[in-house]
Amino acid sequence: MSFHGSFRLLADWLLLPLWWLFDRLLPKRMDLWAFFVHPLKSDQFVENSRAVFETVKADPLIHKLIFTRGGEGLDLRLEGACNTRLVDLQSLAGLFALARCGVYLLTNSIALDMSWRWPDGGFSVLRPTMRRRIVVNLWHGIPLKRLFALANPTLRENADRVAFRRRERARYQGLVCSSEVDSYAMAAIFHPIEYSRLWLTGLPRNDFLRMPEAALPGFLASEVDTIRRFKRGRRLVTYAPTFRESEVEAASCYQFSDEQISRLKALMARHDAVFGFRMHYFRKGDQLFNMERYIDGETLFDLGHKAIHEIAPVLRESDLVVTDYSSVYIDALYLDKPVFSFAYDLEHYQARQNGLLYDMELAFPGPVLKDFDDLLRALDEELTCPRQVAGGRYAQTKKLFFSFQDDRNSARVVGKLNELIGKRQ
Repeated sequence: MSFHGSFRLLADWLLLPLWWLFDRLLPKRMDLWAFFVHPLKSDQFVENSRAVFETVKADPLIHKLIFTRGGEGLDLRLEGACNTRLVDLQSLAGLFALARCGVYLLTNSIALDMSWRWPDGGFSVLRPTMRRRIVVNLWHGIPLKRLFALANPTLRENADRVAFRRRERARYQGLVCSSEVDSYAMAAIFHPIEYSRLWLTGLPRNDFLRMPEAALPGFLASEVDTIRRFKRGRRLVTYAPTFRESEVEAASCYQFSDEQISRLKALMARHDAVFGFRMHYFRKGDQLFNMERYIDGETLFDLGHKAIHEIAPVLRESDLVVTDYSSVYIDALYLDKPVFSFAYDLEHYQARQNGLLYDMELAFPGPVLKDFDDLLRALDEELTCPRQVAGGRYAQTKKLFFSFQDDRNSARVVGKLNELIGKRQ
């Protein structure tokens, strides 16, 4: 047996069970808040967790521990932070620090954020007590597709193959949501959570969309500058398709032909615009998003997660947003950007993939287009004469998804946390 195999056996059969007991005996400190790097992009500290951190980073009364995966030397650009420390999750020091923290702020789930990962692709799930601390799930977006409890049976079995992931949903003390309608969807997806534990605060990361440019954290301001160098004063059309479960069901990204790319570039040139694409960070299988072959650094750019960590700079700089079924379009509504759905595989996505929570006719304010020619015509019309955002349907859709449209979402989450902490003391 290899060294890693032996160490995994030691962890699974001795170390983590002992930690399970230790965690239940050790007193918790409510001034120790645990944050986590992205569960799949381990070099990035982003999204809702980062937005909440930015709100409290200068508070000397809160000790902020950011749990990484072997990256205590990461440069996460934490300018202006005090009482902040990076801790390797997969270490004895990490286990002790996790056991001391009275507040966990999840980006996805305990099962994903806190799992120990092994070189063979396996993982070991930590099972902390959720009764003696405050655990809040800062879920990263407003769901448009069916997830977890609402997913089709095949996908639900795959997503919930770790039994603890189902159990933990019942014990969150908070789960952020964006509107009353969104709270109903989240309660169903995260069943069996109690509805009273849904926090109608708005999504913290949306603060990055609405805050004044001068107030942006340095890492976001630099990414805005990067995109502006791509644009060189031109308009930006952004294409951001959703993730597809290619390992569970046959699915693929749209494959553009040479002729379609030529027509797309010609349209951009005619309107003094550029086209940027941003693939979902969770790419499975060997499928190539073939637009990557056409990057020219002049009209067509990759705005992916390696270059631009957060979606906020992309949306702030976008003039039009194209997706298929990704909730990125909902983020675009927060900034009053025109949106288009290139739904080339709608029937397959509904029947074989995650499917959608809402009828697109109700929840999508822009055109839903199944054909590339129709997409090009719709983009041409909006670039020629912008009119989508001023329509009544656009305003109604925003009401569906947002109870707030400001840059105070993180502050509302911190307020709810402090209320809970006050009750524990």
